[in-house]
Amino acid sequence: MEITIRQEHPKNYQTTEEVVKSAFSTLAYSDNQEHYLVNRIRKSDAFIPELSIVAFNQENELVGHVLLSKIQIVNGPTKVDSLALAPVSVAPEVHRKGLGSQLILTALE
Repeated sequence: MEITIRQEHPKNYQTTEEVVKSAFSTLAYSDNQEHYLVNRIRKSDAFIPELSIVAFNQENELVGHVLLSKIQIVNGPTKVDSLALAPVSVAPEVHRKGLGSQLILTALE
């Protein structure tokens, strides 16, 4: 499977949300709201555009997305800035082919 991975662009937002929605639509543990989460993160101060990563197949169809966003970990008086990785979304037709792992590794780089 030939895949191109790159930063998400604003013109991809709607298609990305459709992929996120379809990726979680049949999972028993999902509340089917993950695409709304992506939308809310994009509109927040936690959003880092360079860490919103998409994957395209050889037909140039968007088939995956991963998002890292800013968080703060608080333990009493100690506060540490960090990143949250969520969600990782892969279109159902390419599940179990390693794309989720590829997206995560690219985001972590």
